[in-house]
Amino acid sequence: MNGAAVGWADRTDAIMRKHELEPGIPVIGPGVSIHFIGVGGIGMSGLARVCLERGCRVTGADARLNRQTELLSEGGATIRVGAQPDLVVGSDLVVYSSAVRAEHPERLRAAELGIPAIRRGSLLAHLTRDLALLGVAGTHGKTTTSAMLSLAVRAAGLDPTILLGGELPNIGGNALLGSDRYCVAETDESDGSFLELDPHLAIVTNVEDDHLEHYGDILSLREAFRDFIGCVEAPERRILCADCPNLYALARRNFGTDFVPYGFSEAGDIRGVEIDLARDRSACRVLIHGKPAARLEIRVPGMHMLLNALGAFAAGLSLGLSADSLLKGLAEYHGTRRRFEVLGDWRGATLIDDYGHHPTEIEATLRALRQYSEGRCLVVFQPHRYSRTDQLFDEFAGAFGGVDLLILSEIYSAGEEPREGVTAKRLLSRIHGVASVVYAPTLGDVEEALREQVQAGDTVLFLGAGDINRVAYRLLERGI
Repeated sequence: MNGAAVGWADRTDAIMRKHELEPGIPVIGPGVSIHFIGVGGIGMSGLARVCLERGCRVTGADARLNRQTELLSEGGATIRVGAQPDLVVGSDLVVYSSAVRAEHPERLRAAELGIPAIRRGSLLAHLTRDLALLGVAGTHGKTTTSAMLSLAVRAAGLDPTILLGGELPNIGGNALLGSDRYCVAETDESDGSFLELDPHLAIVTNVEDDHLEHYGDILSLREAFRDFIGCVEAPERRILCADCPNLYALARRNFGTDFVPYGFSEAGDIRGVEIDLARDRSACRVLIHGKPAARLEIRVPGMHMLLNALGAFAAGLSLGLSADSLLKGLAEYHGTRRRFEVLGDWRGATLIDDYGHHPTEIEATLRALRQYSEGRCLVVFQPHRYSRTDQLFDEFAGAFGGVDLLILSEIYSAGEEPREGVTAKRLLSRIHGVASVVYAPTLGDVEEALREQVQAGDTVLFLGAGDINRVAYRLLERGI
């Protein structure tokens, strides 16, 4: 911990130089008015919450209200539904996600008034420019790992600002303003904005082919991750998963041995062995450079969850924090919303919600499902984005092996234009390794299929980054 404090002092000038405010961009604090386009998004709402807690005036608009907008309204933000260009008037800064096009009425109004507008990722860079950023990156596992790291370092005595891509019940939401110089944040590689950050420490969970609509090819994606890792000057604060072949090869090629590998493989300096999996928990013994050091236990199922916990543990150790305190914090992790979240029982079946939307995520989550379930395993899957479905078509087709019943909904566009021949119905014709498959294009069709198929003792997993979980909540609300 003392080493981390010294490192922060040494790096302050460099951080300030890299993130000098662009002309017209205000310092985020009291008296500043910020408008968020698409404020209900999980990443945008977290940033808005921290800005509120820093004393800013916050306004925002979104297509519909949700839990995040309600929490922001309760905190003093002005939130409205639909395009609201009038809310932009009087703002000092407008923030938008990469999915918001330049012709959006609120962006056009900001341009007309000469109000600076920046991407969500750029705001994160501005918010953290005077903090020691503990950034978590990777194709999968960012939210879980960030949440685990937050609890671990808090238990070890830090009070970081926290910015997550999901709700963590332990902190009452997806963001929290801390009192010290640290910030735990989930970073966003999807639009390249994580390269605007200057991380004091970085955890990278994996690197796989996703977001190629932005990068063009896997080589460019890997180069972006290389550059992100390279932003961390101290080798002991580059925490990289040794179990991901792409990431490990990238790290060895570009950084030699100047990083900390973690995982279950023999390449891990922080390595999990003697894995113990139960219905409601996962545990392992931890070796540090081959020597027994600790027993790590989390209260959720899934090898992938345990792997994320190893990454958080390794990061805490690299900051000089107490191993016992870190383990205590990790033991307090009971999950985040939409990450293998047990919602309740319906007709004697257990309903679970998970955000998984990439084939590798799906396969890992299905392993956790089999660890948890004591009866039939049913999966409701809503593919996310035409581009991802197209790029990973064959991988999706083979990702559901061993499932007793797969209910396949139509693709959630996430604002993308349809692609010719890219449909869930076509994907259905290629699915293999599943006992039974049902095509249910709409949410209403999904509900009808579940009413026909679900039996007492089943476990039903709702998978996807869209709105498929609305069906689960609807069933639980009705109760019949």
